[in-house]
Amino acid sequence: MRLFGKLCRLALFLTPVLIALAIYAALDAKPLLQSRAELTPEQIGRARQLFHQNDPRRLRSGTVARLSLEQADLDLALNYWANQFAGASASLQLEQNRARIDATWPLPANPFGGYLNLRLQLRQKIGLPQIESARLGSLRIPGPLAELAVKAAVAGLPLPIDLKLVAGVVQHVQFLPQRASVYYRWQADLPGKLRRALLADAEAQILEPYQRRLAELSRNTPDRASLTALTQPLFQLAQRQSRTGDPIAENRAAILVLTLYVNGIPLAKAVPQAALWPRPVRHTLLLNGRDDLTKHYLVSAMLAAYSGTPLADAVGLYKEIQDSRGGSGFSFPDLAADRAGTRMGEAAVADRSQAVRLQQRLAQAGEAELMPATADLVESMTEAEFTQRFGGVDGAVYRQTLETIERRIAELALFRD
Repeated sequence: MRLFGKLCRLALFLTPVLIALAIYAALDAKPLLQSRAELTPEQIGRARQLFHQNDPRRLRSGTVARLSLEQADLDLALNYWANQFAGASASLQLEQNRARIDATWPLPANPFGGYLNLRLQLRQKIGLPQIESARLGSLRIPGPLAELAVKAAVAGLPLPIDLKLVAGVVQHVQFLPQRASVYYRWQADLPGKLRRALLADAEAQILEPYQRRLAELSRNTPDRASLTALTQPLFQLAQRQSRTGDPIAENRAAILVLTLYVNGIPLAKAVPQAALWPRPVRHTLLLNGRDDLTKHYLVSAMLAAYSGTPLADAVGLYKEIQDSRGGSGFSFPDLAADRAGTRMGEAAVADRSQAVRLQQRLAQAGEAELMPATADLVESMTEAEFTQRFGGVDGAVYRQTLETIERRIAELALFRD
């Protein structure tokens, strides 16, 4: 018994020492990666092209299909996901039958190290890949233990979709040099399931008061009205709802309902139960006298509120470049609306205090307080004209114009400290 007691005391003494040593081994003074996901219009365009080429909605339910993806595309998607949902940087390397994922998390100041560096080695097998080995800093972790740790970590992240739902569709992942093939079984009801996964039931319920208020307001709104005719009363509602709720969630709800409304998309497309709620009467809402600026503004605000500003900026710029290639032409007013909307959506969800402050301002703000002047900005340029006059998106004149737009947005009362 005495020996057992001594061993217990020794274990109690050694446990914190061993934990400290493990932490010391797991943390590093330097980051393994430093890259952040910077989405470009070209990458947005490629993602759109990939979807159109592999649109699964043309498949019959139950059909097994193959999606072939380049390493560069997967690497960008992984890094963007790590940036947005884990505050990390990540990279992917593909080779025959194997893949390697590297990730770096910056840490608060501590005596052990400023970075958590992770390296995962994945091995191809029937079905989903398996973690073959893992390393945190200089600490090596057996594959089975790493599998459990990764599942626990992912379960704690605020992901926009249910990974179990995705895993149930994917049948096999094949690793090849610089490329991966994903075999999946298409399910006709998957889009509906994903919509429900993207908007949890609790969040869907937050939308109902805004949809009902919008329907009520729309009965007395002129056919053509300023966007502020709806932003003011809806964000007054957000203020009231935030007394007992989360102001960030309330802001997201108001922005989503408004965005779908101005784009003519029924809320039931995102929230099936909304089919039972009152439907608003359609009207044209304007910013600077134009309904296209309203759509740009709110779509960018929604992207920023739900997805993050790098994506919102890239989508806005991609839209303008596409327009210059045969659409309505490159438009700096549209781009100004994209940027201003992005700024609004970012402020709406930055933190509770900023969310409340934005509600207070939007509840009273006129157009001049939320949208910059755009009458003097050039628009309707073809790609050739845009390149000649502004030097393309890397040109000095383009950058100067963009700085002018950003300065005007920064001076708006909506965003002043």
